[in-house]
Amino acid sequence: METPLCRHIKANGIQCRAVALTENPFCYAHDRMHRFHKSYRLHPMAKSYLNYTNSIQLNALEDRESVQLAISQVVNALATNQLESKRAAVLLYGLQLAARNITLLKPAETNTVRSVQTTSDGLDLAEANPTLELTLESPEPKTLSA
Repeated sequence: METPLCRHIKANGIQCRAVALTENPFCYAHDRMHRFHKSYRLHPMAKSYLNYTNSIQLNALEDRESVQLAISQVVNALATNQLESKRAAVLLYGLQLAARNITLLKPAETNTVRSVQTTSDGLDLAEANPTLELTLESPEPKTLSA
């Protein structure tokens, strides 16, 4: 049985490739992430905050490259006086935690995205064709040895 794969593109250009939810372009984790971020983008109160001159918009911190990109954004915003040093320190501490946690994750596969489709709300998705062959076999029951 062929199953569609998640079409989320990570900051490093690699497609997620986890199994997508039924009738959804994303896996469970990326569906939740995009819904969470979309609620901030569309909320009327957030628009004034996001347009505030001293704010920066960071992407999801899901791999080493996205954390490095976020660090670069914070440092550049601090260097150009677009961010207070106290707020930058808090953000950099959060990025330090994210970087430490990412080292515990397994390495990503190298499935670089070569073409993208942009949704109506501005998200880039990997092409819709990749699928994964799944077998629906029952796993062998595990027994405890004495």
